[in-house]
This record gives sequence, C-alpha cells and structure tokens, in this order.
Amino acid sequence: MTLDSELEAWRREWRDRTEPFPMLKRKIRRQNLRTAAAVAAIVVCVAVSIIGAVRTGNAFLAGLATGIGFAGVVQGGYGWWARRGAWRPAAQTTLAYAELAYKRAVARARTTRFSFRFIVIVAAVTAGAVAWHWKRLTWPEGLLVAAMVLEGFLLNDIRQRAASGVEESRKLWEQTKQFADEGFSGER
Repeated sequence: MTLDSELEAWRREWRDRTEPFPMLKRKIRRQNLRTAAAVAAIVVCVAVSIIGAVRTGNAFLAGLATGIGFAGVVQGGYGWWARRGAWRPAAQTTLAYAELAYKRAVARARTTRFSFRFIVIVAAVTAGAVAWHWKRLTWPEGLLVAAMVLEGFLLNDIRQRAASGVEESRKLWEQTKQFADEGFSGER
C-alpha cells in the first residue's frame, strides 16, 4: 500500500482545523448560561434575605439569611472546586469539546451528590431545632422544613439524572477519541 504524504498532511491539517460539532458548542454555551444564572440567583437570594432580615428585625429571618448565606458560600465553593479544569475547552476541536462535556458532567454529578448530602444534614438539624421548640412553632418554620424535605427529593432525582449524564458523556468522549485516533484512513 502506497501512502501519499501530501494527502496525509491535508488530513491532519483538516482534522486540526475542523470546527466542533455545533451540538456540543450549543450544549457548552447553555451550561455557561445556566451557571451564570445560578450564580445570579444565589446572589439575589442572599441579598433579599439580608434586606428582609434587616428591615423587619425578625430573628427567624436573620437566621434564615445567615443560613442562606452560609449555604451559598459552601455550595458555591464546592461547585467551584468540582468544576476546576472544566471551564473551557483546551482547543477548538470536537474532541476537546467532548472532553469538556465529560468533565462538566462529572462535576455536575459531584456537585449534586454534595448538595443532596448537604440538604439532608441541614434539614435534619433544622427539623431537630424546630422539634426542640415545637410549642413555639410557626407556619414559616414548618414551611421551611417541608421545603427542605421537598428539595431533598428533587436533588435526589437530579443526582440520579446527573449520574446517567456522566455515562452518556463518557461514551461520547471515548467515541470521539477513538475516531480521532483512527483518523480518516478507514482502518478499524
């Protein structure tokens, strides 16, 4: 079999300069927008809870603002740590975008697992505090515990979907890697 070196050079150049799949680029762009929206939502929640606590002088709202602030810092710090290395693709290739999608899926699975465990602990501590002072229980406190339990169920569902997303992204990345390793020579 005769190898045409010029044809091989063109193949390598084309492979290096091809645009990533538009589907992957859109997915990464949507993830970036969701991350920005989540940060904005956390900032708004913290600001609203602090303003409400300061304006009313209510001890419950002050505790709620402190809890939201603490949870925002803990969750945000862990999310930032889990996403290290998953901010942007290493190159403008399909393989780099597939690898980025996989890294982000792993980070999402880690973050949702952490969030689920965090809300279970916070709900248990809050429920214990509410039960300790059950005679002075007001409807906002009961609603808060119920919301935390509901959030736990929601996070459990998201956690399970994130785990399946990791597997799906891993398969895509491996297939893309295999395709890039084999090249366009048709050898299999």
